[in-house]
Amino acid sequence: MIFYVFLLSFYVFRPVVLQLNYEKREENVRINQCPTNQTILPARVINLQKDNWRVMLVTWKHDNEVIYSFNGELNLHVNKYEQFGLQNCQNEKIQAGDVSLYFSKTPPDGEYTCETTELSTEGSKKVHMQFVMEWLCISSPGIITIKALLLVVSICEIIFFWKYLHKTSGRFISGYCIQIIGIILLAVGLCLFQNGNLWNPLQKAGLVVAVCPPLLCFLISDVLFICGSKIKNTRARIGCFCCCGLQFLFWLIATVGAIMCIQDCPPSITSQIVLIVGILFYTIAEIGHICCCSYYCWLKHKEGCSNQMVNATPNSNNEMSGK
Repeated sequence: MIFYVFLLSFYVFRPVVLQLNYEKREENVRINQCPTNQTILPARVINLQKDNWRVMLVTWKHDNEVIYSFNGELNLHVNKYEQFGLQNCQNEKIQAGDVSLYFSKTPPDGEYTCETTELSTEGSKKVHMQFVMEWLCISSPGIITIKALLLVVSICEIIFFWKYLHKTSGRFISGYCIQIIGIILLAVGLCLFQNGNLWNPLQKAGLVVAVCPPLLCFLISDVLFICGSKIKNTRARIGCFCCCGLQFLFWLIATVGAIMCIQDCPPSITSQIVLIVGILFYTIAEIGHICCCSYYCWLKHKEGCSNQMVNATPNSNNEMSGK
């Protein structure tokens, strides 16, 4: 009986361990690709007992690594994220419970944890910061696939003309050089285009370099190839020039889309659609151009075989008559 009375008294008169509470125990911060002047990781304690920052400890961690800490007893701020413009918390705000972090530059994404202590009372909060793709074109697999397809098609076109047409005239040499320049510009633009998560001037320059000059270079080289090969078949010639006309049209559309994309942050859905449609149908027209040239080469090969058969027939007749 005495034992149960002891347990009951211990339960009633046990020391109460308080916990610091935040306005939100867990929170998500979503950052788009547009550069911003300030990024805030919110954290506000709502049940501080002492109105004194000297009895408080604040620690912020990014993926379990301490990036900021405040020791009220020593009045000491330790800041390890100064390269991202992290500002020290003001003592008056800490005393009021506001332990939010303020960045003048966009910090790395990931999980941030805030741990606050007032005397022996503790509390923690998690803030998940992530970049949000609010638009389709810049880092989407679709647009990268289309540009990679352009690169592959251009290389295939160089190999095709070099292997089957065996032309070394001035127009063909100029076409090869211009197309190689376009491939180099496309590769450079793709490298700049994928540099980081923010829609910054470097990304914009990469988009323009990857779209406008290379597509124009490929178009000019196609025209030089057609003129240099002197295609005699009417259907093949008309098909090649029609594909070049379509390439020019969709190059204009892709250029307009790229200019629209770099003017706004984030780019509007309309500008994204214009850009993707221009690049996609330009690629289709490029493939059509190769198909027309392949058709011409097939006709030329077929004509050559027919001539060989015609030349072989008189020789066989002469041999028969000689016998």
